[in-house]
Amino acid sequence: MPDTPAQDHAPQKVLISPRYLAASLPTTHHDFLDVFAEEAGWSTQTDNSSLTVTSPCRRVTIRHDQTAVGRGPHLVVSGRSEEDASERWRTSVSGAVPVEFVSTLLGTLAAELEADPDHVVYGIGAEPGQFELLVDIDAWNHFEASGLSGFISRDGQAAVIGRPPDSAAPPIHGDASIAWHVAASPDDLGHLWDISFTQKAPDFLMHAVVAKTLDPRPILRSTAFPFPKAVVPLVTITHVPSPRPPAARPSPSGPARSPEPKCAPKTR
Repeated sequence: MPDTPAQDHAPQKVLISPRYLAASLPTTHHDFLDVFAEEAGWSTQTDNSSLTVTSPCRRVTIRHDQTAVGRGPHLVVSGRSEEDASERWRTSVSGAVPVEFVSTLLGTLAAELEADPDHVVYGIGAEPGQFELLVDIDAWNHFEASGLSGFISRDGQAAVIGRPPDSAAPPIHGDASIAWHVAASPDDLGHLWDISFTQKAPDFLMHAVVAKTLDPRPILRSTAFPFPKAVVPLVTITHVPSPRPPAARPSPSGPARSPEPKCAPKTR
């Protein structure tokens, strides 16, 4: 999808609604991952088409593969028991996922990994019970059918889908290990983006992304980020007025004088 020029005007703040259609180009994901690695202190490795970011404990990797764009997941987060062990869980990002969703995914991951690496890798010490999600019933419909459950946006353009391990429903993307799938597929465009979580992926990662998706508020973003032109007719974009600079105070016409005391000091 071609993108709108980001440098035609000075960057401004805009509100984009619905937020699940606030698409971002995969190149924006790459740029964000580069900044994330530097700020979080994760190591990086690059080749001709990919960028791989590795956590300080060497058990979590994030790989951005430019050659996968348009053919499958271009951003894959993997958790392992140790650096050379086989993959224990995976979160995959495909298409024009809003960069704010990617930011939430990676920021949540980094914070929890720093606090409790075993929780991230093994689920040890996981929160009891279910996460609480606040769902706007005017924007989302709950569904349960054919071995799947979740939420579909009222406009039919986005969905959050859960598939239990024992579900009779066909595997999502043909992968029976995928337990949760968040996606946007507008009628006029077809598949726009999706994020998938395998069964052993940390619940807090899934919850963070799902909560971000279900939030009915618009996304606040700078126009410095390229926006796919094909999505523009499907969203409402409202420009946020720039804050006005404080009014300048007039300079005094003459030298400042020390205020006179209200009463003279007494003398004896």
